[in-house]
Amino acid sequence: MRRAPRVGRVVLAFLWLALFSVLYTAGELYGLWPRPPEGAFRNLDLAVGAVAVAALVAALAFSRRPS
Repeated sequence: MRRAPRVGRVVLAFLWLALFSVLYTAGELYGLWPRPPEGAFRNLDLAVGAVAVAALVAALAFSRRPS
């Protein structure tokens, strides 16, 4: 059986995300990133994340491509 051509891209994207996560976590543990002041985002990150998830769900639910 032949793999779908998108599988390679998905694997590379996953590996890139994993590498970024490891590097960012290491930077956080060793104090390389400055800490924002308390309340700097005022839960804006939660609202932006919720909107992004809603947009992704809408895009997937209403796409016209056959599955």
